[in-house]
Amino acid sequence: MNKPSLIILFLIYLFGTVQVQSHDYPTIERVKFVHECMALHGGQIYENMYSCSCMIDHIANNMNFDQYIKADAYQRMRNMRGERGGLFRSSKTARDIRAQFNQIKSNAQGLCFRAITKPTVQGAKSAIN
Repeated sequence: MNKPSLIILFLIYLFGTVQVQSHDYPTIERVKFVHECMALHGGQIYENMYSCSCMIDHIANNMNFDQYIKADAYQRMRNMRGERGGLFRSSKTARDIRAQFNQIKSNAQGLCFRAITKPTVQGAKSAIN
């Protein structure tokens, strides 16, 4: 075999075995997040779909899927009653995971949900003139 062929085979081997990026979330999880987010922000309108999709993309860029699942579980289960709920409510791990998750979600919300300015009547009149 000649040298260029060996180099090409080596590159195919090298890049062919690269694992899928850990921040790649399953589609169903992204869809669930977007649906829940849209419901929390006023319903199924295009602006909400776009903003909520942006949010899950931002979260995915900052947490791998395993971290997201764990943080989401701690967030959802914190209201569980009784002794079992205490693990999700008051342990240091729970507080740290929720704080990190809430910070990432807050940053995502700030980036993705921009105030939509509607033109006022005066603004519309000046645009016409």
